Amino acid sequence: MKVKKLLAAALAAVLTVGTLAGCGGKGSSSTGDGKGSGSSSESDSGDIVNLKWVTIGNGMPDNYDSWISKVNDYIGEKIGVNLEMEVVSWGSWDDRRNIIISTNEPYDIIFGIGKNYTSDIELGAYCDITDMIDENMTGLNELMPEECWTAVKVDGRIYGVPTYKDVAVSNYAIWDKELVDEYKLDTSSLIELESLTPTFEKLKADKNDYPVYIKNDGIYHIFDVYDQIGGGTQILGVRYDDKDARVCFTLEEPDIRSELETIHEWYEKGLINPDAATLSEGRVYNMWRVAQGWESAGITSWGPQMGKEVAVQKIGDTIMSNETVRGSINMISTNSKYPEKCLQLLDLVNTDTKLRDMFYYGEEGVDFEYTDDNKAHKLNQDWELPGYTQGSYFTVTQIDTDEYGQWDEIKELNEKAVVSEMLGFTFDISEISDKLANCSEIWLRYRSEVMTGVQDPAECIPQIKEELMKAGWQDIMDEAQKQVDAYMAEKK
Repeated sequence: MKVKKLLAAALAAVLTVGTLAGCGGKGSSSTGDGKGSGSSSESDSGDIVNLKWVTIGNGMPDNYDSWISKVNDYIGEKIGVNLEMEVVSWGSWDDRRNIIISTNEPYDIIFGIGKNYTSDIELGAYCDITDMIDENMTGLNELMPEECWTAVKVDGRIYGVPTYKDVAVSNYAIWDKELVDEYKLDTSSLIELESLTPTFEKLKADKNDYPVYIKNDGIYHIFDVYDQIGGGTQILGVRYDDKDARVCFTLEEPDIRSELETIHEWYEKGLINPDAATLSEGRVYNMWRVAQGWESAGITSWGPQMGKEVAVQKIGDTIMSNETVRGSINMISTNSKYPEKCLQLLDLVNTDTKLRDMFYYGEEGVDFEYTDDNKAHKLNQDWELPGYTQGSYFTVTQIDTDEYGQWDEIKELNEKAVVSEMLGFTFDISEISDKLANCSEIWLRYRSEVMTGVQDPAECIPQIKEELMKAGWQDIMDEAQKQVDAYMAEKK
């Protein structure tokens, strides 16, 4: 462990040198030579500057050259930027991202998610943009709620631009509507897991199929009411609405324990597919399942994917937390020569509908076209850049096949979300990182069988806890509670 810490310290030192050279205008350009690769004053004089944005998707588009040429014509005139994109495929992302960060490879903007955000900040990888936002992101500042900026703060500073999309989690039960109609089900009364058992027993007997068909992550939504506080594991958290902010071992909390017992009961009764714990993929058809999204997704996504008409029922509150906001963030390299230009680019991508459509749909005339009633018609269903990674949903032109204002629906959900008591708090795990890693691994060994009902909670939870305690779980809980208490005291 000492060797790992020395390596991390050495890397942090390397990146700190970069920090001194970059994120302020001096030092070499992170995107190499070319027009605008001189001092920061050149960008102020009207020259075009070069930026590189690394993101995730289906790989580089076939028409990348013509698409980026049109993008650059537009942003060159608007903000004096020439952009290079690197779109890394899903399967290669983790390795590629880690190489970029660990070797200090040149880039200006990089996509990320919460699990890497704080650790990369500790290494000095990202530019502190706190004091640059107001001047360089006036459009996005008007669009995005202050809570989203709060959610990406670490020690009171901002190192990433969150994507203003569905930044709060809403869970929905998705039913085969044919069954809802046949059995005259009142789905509004079938929200708690325990209440579902008689209906599932009837469906199993009548249809000779599993009413709960799941894969190895099980019925994971039950943990969404616990803010993970940056610990990165389902078993550590603070309930989102707990004003006392008590740090919990969630498996022992009455609500979670009860739901796990119900899931085990379902498994024992044959209501869950017996191979669930070993499946990495689910199946297309489900009598019932739970998913995150919004109600009209039943018409635009969930139903079409299943090939059936579905009935959708919201479950619980819509919750905004650090985790829900940090699902999509774009950071600026500490070595970027033009951090202000990076922010201006992200501001434009978020707020300028023409540019937003270029990123969301692709090249006009090749990947999409505008209709006479100012909607977007897709010519290519497989545009490689996923929209959630780039910018706000709320400036995208509505697609012509969409009869429902799903962007308006998502925005309303965001605005009505219950904000977690822990929003803005990030657990500093530096003192207990090894213990937390070991405890997380212990939970992962059990997780699939616990979450799919194979294991009896009455037997396995005490066993899990015993192993956790030997690995330092109490120290983790104590350190988390100490930091949470300090944060809550400061909030007051």
